[in-house]
Amino acid sequence: MELTVEQTINWITRWVDYVKQNTDALNELDTAIGDGDHGTNLNRGTQAVKEAFANEKPTTIPMVYRTTAMALVSTIGGASGALIGTAFLTMARLTKEGETNLEVLLVEATESMKKRGRSDVGMKTLIDLWDPASKAFAKHELTYAKIDEAVEKTKEMKAAKGRSSYLRERSIGHIDPVAKSSSYLFIALLEELGQEK
Repeated sequence: MELTVEQTINWITRWVDYVKQNTDALNELDTAIGDGDHGTNLNRGTQAVKEAFANEKPTTIPMVYRTTAMALVSTIGGASGALIGTAFLTMARLTKEGETNLEVLLVEATESMKKRGRSDVGMKTLIDLWDPASKAFAKHELTYAKIDEAVEKTKEMKAAKGRSSYLRERSIGHIDPVAKSSSYLFIALLEELGQEK
């Protein structure tokens, strides 16, 4: 599946809006197992993306992804900014090389984050959302229910990466906030593609 430049901008802008609407809820999730500021940090980063689009509207898909990545990396501290930035930089590079298939881009973006963060499924990170969601999307089987299911699964995991890993067993019973915020990106994508809930 190929998105147009306009669809790609709309998709990311939808995600930006979701983050803004849910900033407090994301902070609340992060308070349980982190610093309590994931929502605030991500909102700052995603608003920077929106501003970058407004200042100079990207005219190609690689530009959309690169603009997104650079705004996130330069404004979000910590691992999540670097990882999500890596995902968008990977998509920017691949589209510049001629890969236009979104199914491939999302899977490759996930793999790049796994390498960068030395993480995998089951460690209670954003990978626990990106991996099943991108693979389901690649098979044309992604649904809103599958996105919710992936987020819920993180609740019973013990964190093996990031600040929450210091809590060990006490991290169990809480949803991973970065998996939750990543879920909005995939929800925004399904909405942009016109999939009904």
